[in-house]
Amino acid sequence: MIYKYSYGGRSLNQFPGGGLGCLIFSVLFIVGGYYLLQGLYYLLLWAAPALLVLALIINWRVFPDTIKSWLKTLETNPLYALLTLAVAVLVFPFFSLYLFLKAIGYRKMEQLRRQFGQEENRREEEFVAFEELESTPKKSFDEEVEIPELPIEPEKREPKKDQNPYDSLFNG
Repeated sequence: MIYKYSYGGRSLNQFPGGGLGCLIFSVLFIVGGYYLLQGLYYLLLWAAPALLVLALIINWRVFPDTIKSWLKTLETNPLYALLTLAVAVLVFPFFSLYLFLKAIGYRKMEQLRRQFGQEENRREEEFVAFEELESTPKKSFDEEVEIPELPIEPEKREPKKDQNPYDSLFNG
């Protein structure tokens, strides 16, 4: 059984105003997104120098790694590398935020690597009680292995067709 829910005479999956209401909502959403991104751009434009300095303080290796990655892309796909360079220059505040977040990520990875290394060192120092089990060595390919022979099956005999007593019932 299918239930159709409605609110005020109109089903819930319909947008108010129909196609025109959907178009107006889409335009308002795009305009709002534009102003939101514009405000974030101006905010990051003022914060970009501080973000670059903080990225340099947190982990300076972010800058050489980014340049090496860009040079490698330039060797393999020059058009894409030039396009990414142009985008990085045009949206410089967002690129500085990217470098800052990348530096934070590098720092977190180093902390996890140190923590994992310390746990591994602790594991190596601890002795674990164990029990030695007897084992038999595997046979090498040099040794001759006897292959068991399969028993020979007798040939199957076909039944004689003449001995069927029901043939006379259907033929006659």
